[in-house]
Amino acid sequence: MRNIIIYTTFVILFAGCKKEIGPQNVSNSEIGNGNLLILNEGNFGTGNASVSIYNPNSKEVFNNQFKAVNGFGIGDVLQSVNHNGDLYYFVVNNSGKVVVTDTNLVYQYEITGFNSPRYIEFYGNKGFVTDLKQNAIYVVDLISKQITNQITTQGWTETIHIYKDKLLVLDRGNYLSNSDSNHIYFIDPITESIVDSIKTNINPNSMVVENNELWVLSSGKLGLNKASLSQYNLTNRHLIKNLEFNSFSDNPSRLVSDRNGRLFYINSSVYSFSVQDTMLSQISFLRKTTESFYGLYFSRELNEIFITDAKDYTSLGEVKRLDLFGNQIDVFEAGIIPQALN
Repeated sequence: MRNIIIYTTFVILFAGCKKEIGPQNVSNSEIGNGNLLILNEGNFGTGNASVSIYNPNSKEVFNNQFKAVNGFGIGDVLQSVNHNGDLYYFVVNNSGKVVVTDTNLVYQYEITGFNSPRYIEFYGNKGFVTDLKQNAIYVVDLISKQITNQITTQGWTETIHIYKDKLLVLDRGNYLSNSDSNHIYFIDPITESIVDSIKTNINPNSMVVENNELWVLSSGKLGLNKASLSQYNLTNRHLIKNLEFNSFSDNPSRLVSDRNGRLFYINSSVYSFSVQDTMLSQISFLRKTTESFYGLYFSRELNEIFITDAKDYTSLGEVKRLDLFGNQIDVFEAGIIPQALN
């Protein structure tokens, strides 16, 4: 994992004593170090998105790090981040831009001209950016830092992953009124064209690749189609199995994998699923009490899972750190609407 270290002209001394599990001290002005980024979405239209840094060894968390380093905020609604070489690319949804920093979070430049960007993936000197409203995937020349093309899609494009020499892109259809089946596109990054697709259930919201098989979590349509978890063979593109949730009120999201045959997702509470299972579990991995679970992240380096709690969506949120047995290792306060880690 990349080690995020912010260099300053002063020395930050860390306490050497062992800390107890529970909320840790939060710094909103110090420049800190650690190797996990927390993206705090912020409230729509307010420009209060922020970046936190967490050190899993010392259990120290440092909030508002982008602003602490650069002296200004990152923008309105921080959606996602990906790294390419020695640069971070932060996708800022409502600001319609990608903010690029070095690995010390020092601002480098912005890429603009997007409608409502969501996620970015890289291939060579190209960046591919999905979008909520554009009905297209943007192609960015990373050298000129300009949008050079748009690949037309059915509608809202969401998560995007590299699989072998292709890009897998999840298309959710019309973001306001989708009621039809949707697709996973296979995109050739060289020709910048869709070369194949898998038809999914309604409103696919997240996907993972596990042992050359694709797992897609779909939200369904209230009153029309139930949510589902589907498994596809990536060689012949065929459906292997489709598991429906019990109720129309189920609204699962944020599918992640531990890369060892176990999937996790949020459906009010947090649930886990073995890829060998033939039924969805009714027993939660982490039961919701008063939390508003919002984001999931699995750390391969730590072999642990991080779960974000947006609370009331206006107060500072929390992040829970658990081992794969569901035991809490730490819980710490982050920014407003923490929703992703990297």
